[in-house]
Amino acid sequence: MDSRRSRHARSTLGRLTVASMVTTIPFLTGCVKPEEDRPWSTKQQSLGLEKTVSGPVETVVATETTVAASPPIPAAATSEEATDVILDVDVTDTAVAESVILSGNSPEDRARTWLETAAQNDYSLVRAYAFEAMQHAPALLQEIGPRGLVDENRGVRFVSTMAMGRANLDRLAPLIEPGLLDESESVQAASIFALRRFGLPANPSPLAMMAMSEDLEIRGNATMILGMLGNPSAIPIIDNALGHGLRLQNPMRVRITELQAAEALVSLGDDADIEPIRAALFAPVEQGELTVLACDMLGRLGDQQARSMLMRLVIADGNQRRPAEIRVAAAGAIYRLPAPHEPGLERVLLEYVTAEDPRLRTQVAGALAHVPAPEARAALDRLLADEDLVVRTAAAGGLLALERSREGAVGGPSPNLAISPPD
Repeated sequence: MDSRRSRHARSTLGRLTVASMVTTIPFLTGCVKPEEDRPWSTKQQSLGLEKTVSGPVETVVATETTVAASPPIPAAATSEEATDVILDVDVTDTAVAESVILSGNSPEDRARTWLETAAQNDYSLVRAYAFEAMQHAPALLQEIGPRGLVDENRGVRFVSTMAMGRANLDRLAPLIEPGLLDESESVQAASIFALRRFGLPANPSPLAMMAMSEDLEIRGNATMILGMLGNPSAIPIIDNALGHGLRLQNPMRVRITELQAAEALVSLGDDADIEPIRAALFAPVEQGELTVLACDMLGRLGDQQARSMLMRLVIADGNQRRPAEIRVAAAGAIYRLPAPHEPGLERVLLEYVTAEDPRLRTQVAGALAHVPAPEARAALDRLLADEDLVVRTAAAGGLLALERSREGAVGGPSPNLAISPPD
């Protein structure tokens, strides 16, 4: 790979448009317009969050800053289900550092403390990551999550609703039902998902029309939800939507939407559609966002036949060496496959914990949520004090996901939001 091609590839990966849900968030479906009437800079006063706990309390002092330059790429999804929504956010080039005290006896306690703060942040991407991460702590989501349902940003409303559905917080059904009439069709789709997850008779018919929408945000989210609801009768709906009305759309965004449809079809039992996802692992390097997306999908789908392909992306060296974002995505996907995992694989992720680009650190935080090694927990605790708000929030979600995994929690997936700005 010549230097010019390498620079172009890194520039492309730096603005991935492929959701970590929570997340995935990690890149897909359309964009949520920025909040035009409010500042995006963090302007809150210093926040001291003290809790009464028994025994000694560790206190970590971090700094609260605005997210400078550009928002992060999607974190690797930490669930077997995807939640992909794009927030088109505005950012400033300045950073205002303010002290914030995170109190708690453990990294997980400090993560909960931070999420309470992040849910009130001025920056919609931070709020979205926070509400998504709370599905790893259902009690916290039940207490604070209702704020997300009435957030002024439709991306945050979407993510909050999806998180509640995944966490099976059926007590919140009366608060979710108004979302069926939300001005955003994506939020309507999320409300249908949550209510049906609760076993309530929400009409799924609107999802079929949304899956044909020319708005890629709506189409992608509806397709994803059809797959997550698990009814094979949705297969012809998704098949019929493929290619419909997309001739004037950005070709890359169309390809991403098609891959998302393929993932939904595989999750519904149409295994043949795994092939285009596998093929995307070897997309041209300048289309690296497709490779990152494919890695996340194959991890979520548990495609063990792709293990050797993913390892090839991790270990390739010399002029075949992949950009950091692809290596992290591939390693994170392998950790979502059944053990045993290749010895030392965690070092691929740990080497990027201190990466200069906050988008890469965010991605690393999402991938570490699947790594059972104690080094992963220590690295996430370090990222919890990161100067970048989104990195910090992704790390909080990763810590809580690992905690639930250690406790052997059953049900309530633990994804990490895959949200990114459009290209």
